[in-house]
Amino acid sequence: MKKLSYRNILKMVVKLSSTSMAALLFLLGNAPAVNSYAATASEVLPGGGAVVALGGSDKTASLNGVEDVINSQEEIKVRLKANAKEEYENLVDNLAIADTKDYLYVRTEPDSNSEYVGKIYDDSVGKILDREDGWLLIESGSITGYVKEEYCIVGKQAKDMASDVGYELACVNVPTLYVRTGADKDADVLCVVKNGEEYLVKDKKDGYLLVETASGDGWMAEEYADINWQFTYAESNEEEAIRLAEESYAKGVELVEYALQFVGNPYKWGGTSLTNGCDCSGFTMALYQHYGISLSHASDAQRYAGVAVDGIENAQPGDIIIYSGHVAIYMGNGKIVHAANSRLGIVVSGIDFMTLLGIRRIF
Repeated sequence: MKKLSYRNILKMVVKLSSTSMAALLFLLGNAPAVNSYAATASEVLPGGGAVVALGGSDKTASLNGVEDVINSQEEIKVRLKANAKEEYENLVDNLAIADTKDYLYVRTEPDSNSEYVGKIYDDSVGKILDREDGWLLIESGSITGYVKEEYCIVGKQAKDMASDVGYELACVNVPTLYVRTGADKDADVLCVVKNGEEYLVKDKKDGYLLVETASGDGWMAEEYADINWQFTYAESNEEEAIRLAEESYAKGVELVEYALQFVGNPYKWGGTSLTNGCDCSGFTMALYQHYGISLSHASDAQRYAGVAVDGIENAQPGDIIIYSGHVAIYMGNGKIVHAANSRLGIVVSGIDFMTLLGIRRIF
């Protein structure tokens, strides 16, 4: 028997009931994924029914009351949830939870003198692959290595703690789904979410999940979401370097934005007030003090603060620019903000305001 194309099937819609069309699609083996169908019109889609994407096009068909489709959908959803549960249980059965005030090194060998490939922070998890002389070989995130077992929670205690250190994400498995203001199908609609989107689960009640959305917290029907457990894993050396660089840059940008609000305020020799008057080093000192970092009030001492930056091409917002007897904050794009002198006060200038001697990174 020759298979019908989606285009021909669509032409036949006017001659077929919803039930007949769904049955035809399944019999011909051309049906879209069953997750496209929904059983409860009050939760899925405005106006009832489910949108079925055909062949990747924007054409849709509205299906209501298709019992055989619904049953197939429910069977697959049960299997999917069973698989997710099996994966979760497989992890927690072999779980190691870091139990430390800060972090543990993940090492290449079961030896405290061996190199480390990353760090696993408190309450982060790894899957135990092996044990050796008081060490655990774990797989966590992108790295595999050894950690001291004495600093980890394992066995039944780890399994019992799994839900405390992890969190649940609800992944929408129908084309569109209502999120309501209450755990009830008659509650007002807060927003509509789409297939594949994930939301943090904050609570559960009467078959509904309280999820966090851009529109606020609301309730979605649990049957139309797949639950995925998420944990915090170890961080490789490379990942840590990238994270720290991103954090440093972001803090620098924030400091510059903070500094710019004081442009126009007066210069005062020996002063440290961003509003009533400060000198150049008092300006940089007060800015960093706002972020909990102590610097000397002497510009010569600030020349040795933090770490050196090799060249203006590597400078980033927030770095301290060092001149002879003067300091400034680098804004980026060749600009500085600084307490220039008693005539100019706090101003924005070009980096060539004076001869550059050095650059120091504090964050």
